[in-house]
Amino acid sequence: MTISGSGSGSGLPPGSDNHFPPRPSFGSAGSNILLWANYFALNINAKPLWKYFITVERLDKPTKGPPNTKGKDGQKGDGKDDAENQVRGRKLFKIIELALKSFGPTVTLASDYKAQVIALQELKFPSDGVQVVLADTSRPEKWTVLFHPADVDMGRLLSYLKSMKDPGNETLFPKFPAEIDALNIILGHTTRSDPKSTAIGSSRFFAVDDARKESAPGLDRAWVEILRGYFQSVRPATGRLLLNTNATHGVFRRPVNVGNFLAGMGISCDPKFANQLRDINRVLALSRVEVTIPSPKNPIVSTAKTVGFCTSRDGSKGRGKDGQEPPQFRPHPTFPFRGPGDVQFFLRQPQPKDPKTVVPPAPGKLQYGTYVTVQNYYLAKYNYKVNASLPLINVGSRDRPVYVAAELVTILPGQAMKTRLRPDESDAMIKFACRAPPENAESIVTRGRALLRLDEGKNSLLNKFGITVGKSLVTVVGRELQPPTLSYTGAPVLPRDGGWLMRGVKVVKPGRRIASWTYLYAASLGNDAGPTAKKFVDFLSRGMGIDIETKPPQGGGVNFNSRQLETLKPAMAKIASSKPHLVIVFLDSKDAATYNYIKQLADCDLGFHTVCVTPKVFDQKGQDGFFANVGLKVNMKFGGVNHRLAQGMELIGKGKTMVVGYDVTHPTNLPPDAAKNAPSIAGLVASIDKELSQWPAHVWDMKPTQEMLDGGLIGAFQSRLRLWQKTNNRELPQNLLIYRDGVSEGQFVQVLDHELPHIRKACEQMYPPKNQPRITLIVSVKRHQTRFFPTDPDHIHPRSKSPKEGTVVDRGVTNVRCWDFFLQAHASLQGTARPAHYTVLLDEIFRKDYGKKAADVLEKVTHDMCYMFGRATKAVSICPPAYYADLVCTRSRCHNSSLFDGLETASVSTATSQGERLKPVHANVQDAMYYI
Repeated sequence: MTISGSGSGSGLPPGSDNHFPPRPSFGSAGSNILLWANYFALNINAKPLWKYFITVERLDKPTKGPPNTKGKDGQKGDGKDDAENQVRGRKLFKIIELALKSFGPTVTLASDYKAQVIALQELKFPSDGVQVVLADTSRPEKWTVLFHPADVDMGRLLSYLKSMKDPGNETLFPKFPAEIDALNIILGHTTRSDPKSTAIGSSRFFAVDDARKESAPGLDRAWVEILRGYFQSVRPATGRLLLNTNATHGVFRRPVNVGNFLAGMGISCDPKFANQLRDINRVLALSRVEVTIPSPKNPIVSTAKTVGFCTSRDGSKGRGKDGQEPPQFRPHPTFPFRGPGDVQFFLRQPQPKDPKTVVPPAPGKLQYGTYVTVQNYYLAKYNYKVNASLPLINVGSRDRPVYVAAELVTILPGQAMKTRLRPDESDAMIKFACRAPPENAESIVTRGRALLRLDEGKNSLLNKFGITVGKSLVTVVGRELQPPTLSYTGAPVLPRDGGWLMRGVKVVKPGRRIASWTYLYAASLGNDAGPTAKKFVDFLSRGMGIDIETKPPQGGGVNFNSRQLETLKPAMAKIASSKPHLVIVFLDSKDAATYNYIKQLADCDLGFHTVCVTPKVFDQKGQDGFFANVGLKVNMKFGGVNHRLAQGMELIGKGKTMVVGYDVTHPTNLPPDAAKNAPSIAGLVASIDKELSQWPAHVWDMKPTQEMLDGGLIGAFQSRLRLWQKTNNRELPQNLLIYRDGVSEGQFVQVLDHELPHIRKACEQMYPPKNQPRITLIVSVKRHQTRFFPTDPDHIHPRSKSPKEGTVVDRGVTNVRCWDFFLQAHASLQGTARPAHYTVLLDEIFRKDYGKKAADVLEKVTHDMCYMFGRATKAVSICPPAYYADLVCTRSRCHNSSLFDGLETASVSTATSQGERLKPVHANVQDAMYYI
């Protein structure tokens, strides 16, 4: 099918940068194959819907606490509300649930329990909202839930699906977000309402009861558990609605009694367990817990949120109106945690509102106006002997702590968390998530459908809303593209199963001569690194054709103590004094802190290239293959060309097209104070020749959590254009093919409205007014939920059982009006292959030059580029410009690890809030591929 679209010779009318180009045609290159996709057909009866946004307000506002200046999850912040009035998460869920029950069982409705309600009839409610009382807190709270009508028109959506036309709104994207959102809320309501299930965000659902829970094995003694759940999201496709469903995985706090689990692991509140307690504290902090108060008659059970273990920093602001009477702690110079016998709090006499009320005496033999240990208070008040060997749990706040004995606290199930996993936990996650395609597909159509309540008879709400979900995965037509032939010095190479070997061949072009080299090694390795380094250098020269001096350095290498990072700086400084071009670093482990510091010193402070290896891997069987992999990085760092396409690409081969990739990464897994101040990192790479072998980078910092690139993009882009000029006879490229990595569909318009103008401005300042470059801007996304499964055993990867490399899909699960395609260029060795998703936001090149063949040409260019990732001998899953941009941002995190890798007890707020910027890359290496 061919879609005709209006436009000038440049591909779009002037001033219409935000218009998404229509698909010129579906691709036709390659051999057709039939695939299953992880989508179910969705059938909707056009029933009228009523939509309401929700806000909640506290009626009985407490008088203490800092002001609330931000609104979230339906609560509007006015700068006056107390911190106790903020509501989110489970508490907000309960408030909205109580309000919805007031409409009675005859009203059919669905909610996300955060901000929206969808109903089959108009809701009747008081003008001042629905009042509810939240009784299961330490004291009852009164809340008002307000309902604000909003527009939703399912009829328009269904009409659009029939005609694929939206008069007057053809350029709006995404299509019908309010209606799609309403369907997602309806489909998720039943599972979200189930107390034995939990939801993360709007689309991920997990069973948390023992009968249905799918958890990773081997973590019985860990404080986290890794669960398998299921993702679902409604997607409009050509002529139909689909429900995208996939297996997903999450990290959750393990629901255990804290005291029993600590005792079972043999951990007590002792300095020798400091590291273990810090690890546990990262899980315990901000957990929802059940607290059991051991009343002599009837135990009192309530829920609370923990701050974490009791620490000697608690109560810094004291208690009482004047901030006096802070808790007192048994001193220790370094150990922060405290147990029931280590903490004393001031026992104040109650002050009743009615002066006639008789104040009860202090518990047991205790006296008001004195300091009491928590241990003695429990004994006097409840006749309960606490386990004095365990740390206390704080269920108040750091400023105003409330302490509970560990054995009286149980972590509630279904609490997801973001945290950096330990190596054993990370390994368990990978093994658990990595499943063959047949297993994943079977899981989706059985356990997934059951959890999500997609079958008729299992979800009466869907029946009432007129929604049915197809029982089988949909099939789509895909195509298999042939791999390109590659050229090395010596012979051409034809990839097989997505990869190839460098046997009997050398790099196409060696980089700048490496006239001096040396090596740095961990002292624990002894002096065995020297012979290995010499052997490696000889291989680079004779085996790969890299231009390097083979004589070993005079005096041998330099060592450092890998257990004492402070020894690295003088060792690197000693090496720098000999002005080496390349330093081979031998590490005794894959310690991230050591690696980060080496790259920081070499790339930023001293200005020479490094490659880091471990002798255990370097010396193992298959050494030549490992030498070759590292050698590819070395040649790229020095400006070489490892391999090229034998036939080239018409568009790129003319030497008039610069290919660009850029990305933004944000701080993750940091303490709240650190995360809100750590900068976002923007990284941009661009080719400088028609070989697509060299991609120098530019990196800069932006405001924390900023999604769209700022004005720094102008200077960054101009720096890449100047590098192109430097290597192309002072000429500027005529075409700019840009791959923007890592934005969601909801941000596509922002890319065109906010980032594209910066690129235009950069060009306007460097090009003549009447000779501006043509731009094609494509978003590449790898973090999505679409997967494909082979239907034909003759078209399957022999090892992973995924589709074969080169599989492209541009129909069936896509929209005919939007120019997008899925491409699985790589061969997945294990697990289910994830294709990359590419969407064209702006096109001034392909449709003009290639007409109806534009889709085939773009797909081939993107596919063949995946074989040009310089440091690998295999096709990669995302095209190199996007891949390299991601690597640049990752390397910048290494350079600035003090900002991004803080522990839970650390804070970067002081440094960053005072304007600390990212460390600049040294001038010696900034225009080279130092990051590879």
